[in-house]
Amino acid sequence: MIETITAVVADIDGTLNMKGSSLGPRTIAALEGLHERGILFGTASGRPFDQRSLDNARVWGLSFPFDMAIGMNGGDLWDKDHEGVEHIMLLEAPHVREILSFMWPCDCNIIVYEDAYDHVLIRRMDDRFALIAKNMHANWECVSREVMGRKDTGKIEIQYDKADEDLIMGVIANHPSPHWSAVRTSPGTVEFMRPGLDKGVALRRYAERNDIPIGQIMAVGDMDNDIAMIAAAGWGVCMANGCDEAKAVADAVTEYGVGEDGFGRYFEDHVF
Repeated sequence: MIETITAVVADIDGTLNMKGSSLGPRTIAALEGLHERGILFGTASGRPFDQRSLDNARVWGLSFPFDMAIGMNGGDLWDKDHEGVEHIMLLEAPHVREILSFMWPCDCNIIVYEDAYDHVLIRRMDDRFALIAKNMHANWECVSREVMGRKDTGKIEIQYDKADEDLIMGVIANHPSPHWSAVRTSPGTVEFMRPGLDKGVALRRYAERNDIPIGQIMAVGDMDNDIAMIAAAGWGVCMANGCDEAKAVADAVTEYGVGEDGFGRYFEDHVF
């Protein structure tokens, strides 16, 4: 464990809570404990950053607002001491169109966040996206491939039936490019982004612009898209329910999973 913790940054789904659920009581207590000790706290998500990201603090019943937030798997960075959102390493429109050309024939939904959740472009409406739209109060539009590929974007999100994992990953493997990378962010979801962009890039940028030694930041995550952030932090933690690759780079693995309030239990036992 690092001697000084100045900030804690945590993934949301699979780390702080089960997707779409409330926080466990021990996790809430842990976050309140960080705030009481003057330790900065923020989230690092694959979701685009907007006011909804900051509203999570209120929705979860926390007594304090977030100090920072990373969105778009590192493509969006916000913190309370700097105005606006910094967009990092956008996927350029010509490469967006290339990706759409080989993914469109697949049986999958394709999502582009043109203006975070205020304007989401989707290939089709299905039960899975309907739930996202409801939970996030998203404004969405079903569009053609041509419309979806008209602008630079932070990421392209591909959602598919988990039974089609090998098929989807096979298609992606057959279209390598130096202009994009593909990362699994949850079962049945893969996201295309600029190569080299990840939550670790945004975490280092946050540390740099706030004069916080990266060695004094603790990061907690569970999936492939958290690996770079876990590795970059001074102390990286993977949840017990996390993927093997994230566990391999972590300094510690929690004894309990997200469904057992594992985040809060880890802080009770090893931090506080």
